[in-house]
Amino acid sequence: MSPGTFLFDDNFRFHDGNIGQKIFVLLNNGSTGIYVAAKTTSHGDRYGIQHGCQILDRFLNFYLVQGSCFLKKNTWIQLDSFYEFKSDKLMEKVMIGEIKRIGVIEPRQTIELLKCASHSDDLSQSQETIVISSLETIKASVSPEAI
Repeated sequence: MSPGTFLFDDNFRFHDGNIGQKIFVLLNNGSTGIYVAAKTTSHGDRYGIQHGCQILDRFLNFYLVQGSCFLKKNTWIQLDSFYEFKSDKLMEKVMIGEIKRIGVIEPRQTIELLKCASHSDDLSQSQETIVISSLETIKASVSPEAI
């Protein structure tokens, strides 16, 4: 799975231990043995409404306006908390349908998302390295006109 892939999990385990439904987005391709991911929300009461990177908001986020991609609602990618998944385990859950793949944003949006995420103070050093490497890889694979 590539950066910018959105997944839906009925049994997403949050950092506080609670389990619930959640859409999340992958920030890398899993080649390091882990996927770094960020959760999303359609409840934007604590976020701005300018499309793209909300670097000046209290909580760093990336806003996808309804209609800018496959998502049916205005969606904020929450870049103030990150999750790691073992690549093989996540792939297995997707393959057996336990986690559903719901879509992938276009490369230009993925590049902007990764640039935004790389500014987060909440990334660990290893996560930051993975996100920046992912950004460089996708930029190298996309024609300059698409960026």
